[in-house]
Amino acid sequence: MTDSAISRPDAPNILVVDDTPANLELLSGMLKERGYRIRAAVSAEMALQAARNEPPDLMLLDIKMPGMDGYEVCRRLKADEKLKDIPVIFMSSFDEMKDKVEAFKAGGVDYISKPFRLEEVEARVERQLTLKAARE
Repeated sequence: MTDSAISRPDAPNILVVDDTPANLELLSGMLKERGYRIRAAVSAEMALQAARNEPPDLMLLDIKMPGMDGYEVCRRLKADEKLKDIPVIFMSSFDEMKDKVEAFKAGGVDYISKPFRLEEVEARVERQLTLKAARE
């Protein structure tokens, strides 16, 4: 897990979860450049532990991972009183309607298809963080 030297201490904390190191590097770099505090996890288990240790303001979550998939990670977050309000944006190469429906049923707030465009990720992240701040 990494923290950005560029971001402010009060910047939103985003947990990026993907078992593909290239995706983690690309997303983390892009979000750090925009001033967010980024932590990365390469597995579902690491993601859940990181969220328990320091609940993020937002999670970008891959669906297809070895072992536990992203749907199950999201269901576990939503079942935990301390973590249930974390917005989860799913990111996946699965692009069928049934996959998107499953993501929303699991508790996701948004869905980005891979290959992703950085501008889209940035816009969706900003939107969800704005909504979260308004709710609080």
